[in-house]
Amino acid sequence: MFVSGKSVLFAGTLSLLIAVAARAQLPQAPPPPTPGLAPAPAPPPPVRTRYFTSLTNIEVEKYLQYNDLIFIPIGNVQAYGVLPVDCEYVAAEAMALKMAEETDGLVFPYLQFTYPGDGIIGRGTVHVSPAAGIAYLKPIARSLLRKGIKRQIYITVGNNAPPETVSPLVLEFFYETKTPALYIEGDVLLRKVNADFTKVMFGAYSVLNRLDDIPLNFTPTVAKHDIDQGLATLRMINSSGGARDGIVGFVMFEDDAGAPVKAVTAEQRAAWAKEGADMIEAAVKQADMKKVVQSLLDHQRFTREYLIPKFGGLLP
Repeated sequence: MFVSGKSVLFAGTLSLLIAVAARAQLPQAPPPPTPGLAPAPAPPPPVRTRYFTSLTNIEVEKYLQYNDLIFIPIGNVQAYGVLPVDCEYVAAEAMALKMAEETDGLVFPYLQFTYPGDGIIGRGTVHVSPAAGIAYLKPIARSLLRKGIKRQIYITVGNNAPPETVSPLVLEFFYETKTPALYIEGDVLLRKVNADFTKVMFGAYSVLNRLDDIPLNFTPTVAKHDIDQGLATLRMINSSGGARDGIVGFVMFEDDAGAPVKAVTAEQRAAWAKEGADMIEAAVKQADMKKVVQSLLDHQRFTREYLIPKFGGLLP
């Protein structure tokens, strides 16, 4: 039987079309990814609370899959006029909370019993030496590091004494672990925005929803005392710009020269709280905390990848 060339060509074309149509009905594999581009990282899930101690262990574990950042407020307990004795810790905690909110970090609270500096004489003051404070804080820092919390940022506010504890802490922590931690003295940030420190204290209680802890219409009896002329002269010498409360041993008594001692009305308390909270917010914004935490990460990486391999045998 004779088959023409046209018939063969038609049959071949028809078979090809049927095969193409059948293949189109099969599930197709996705196209290969563009060479050289990694898939975009998943955004970290939001945390339920910024407080490390209020999270469940499951939530902490999940957070540490994406981040290693924690802010650690350090404070003290001492007489402070009409304000509660924990006010300097509260100020540090409020600033730490605002920083954590800016940077998707956590807050590690409750470290409020450290060196109070001049340690105003009074039964409301808890005296802890710098050495005792460091001995307590360092194991906590090392424990956090073992859990994977590498970027530790310590915050203090409202007192010249904390550097006596926190500066040696971060230095000794680095020498022992080769992991840089950071100490931010909140007073420096607040001065940059011309903050009123009394109002900052009120604002801090407001930030932490504890404003009612500041009593209203309360006028303490403030005794008059002789002036230690020798101490006053020594402090005016400014013999140490860094040590401050470490230049000479001394204690102080509560008077009207420092902490607020006049009665506060409800209107004053509310107004000062708002102004103080705004000052804390402004200080944190001015500091550009996202840049700070990224810089700490860069510093840690440089230390780990360059300094230690190159100079490890010479490091303390």
